[in-house]
Amino acid sequence: MLPVSLVDSACNLIEAARPMLVNAILADLYQNSFWQKRFDDYGRDYAHRVTHYHLNYLVTAIKSHEPVIFADYFAWNRPALVVQGACTHHMHEFIDSTARPVALVLRDGFPLAEPCFAAAHRALEYEQPACRALSEQREAILRGSLARLGAPESKPASDERDMRYHLSYLEDAAAMGKPELFRQHVEWEQRECMENDCPPAVLATALRALRDELEGALPLEFAAVFTAPLQTALDYVFPQNSATHNSKF
Repeated sequence: MLPVSLVDSACNLIEAARPMLVNAILADLYQNSFWQKRFDDYGRDYAHRVTHYHLNYLVTAIKSHEPVIFADYFAWNRPALVVQGACTHHMHEFIDSTARPVALVLRDGFPLAEPCFAAAHRALEYEQPACRALSEQREAILRGSLARLGAPESKPASDERDMRYHLSYLEDAAAMGKPELFRQHVEWEQRECMENDCPPAVLATALRALRDELEGALPLEFAAVFTAPLQTALDYVFPQNSATHNSKF
């Protein structure tokens, strides 16, 4: 166990820097316009409170030498955030947005906090067999989906980011047994497309590419866990495109 003086010093640094840390975490997080678009100013106020909770649990975990305290907080908080319109990948980003400024404050003391952030990331992995299979193939599925779109490596990082969000929303919906969550995500993305003069067909094409890659990358029984809610969302939001896939069966 580390000396109490080192632990106390790290926790005192976090507490002394708390106002600056909260502002830095939110500034980092809100570089992604999703948060403002999806949750507006009320969401920012909520995020401000939640960030204080993050730091509370982080300090407690460091003092207790129990990273699981911080990890369990994120696992417990996930269902509420997902139902409100975020996804697990957004939570991973929130963890990273917290870790970066904390690392700057603690400097050489960051190894005291680092296990907490690593444990939080691990706690957000689903335990269902289909989700474990997806986790093992996630990066390959993302690359394959983008390749089906003809998206070369030189394309903007936003292409990969958006596909990663689609897959995360889909996994949340499947793991929680709430396919309507993915449909709601697709509906929101469709509205975003229309407001930004982006043809909704671009979204439908991306989702079909993800569906087809899932079918090719995972065993049939696991792929169906994800492709069923995906296809349901496609049929609901883009009914004119549903016949193409259904005709295969």
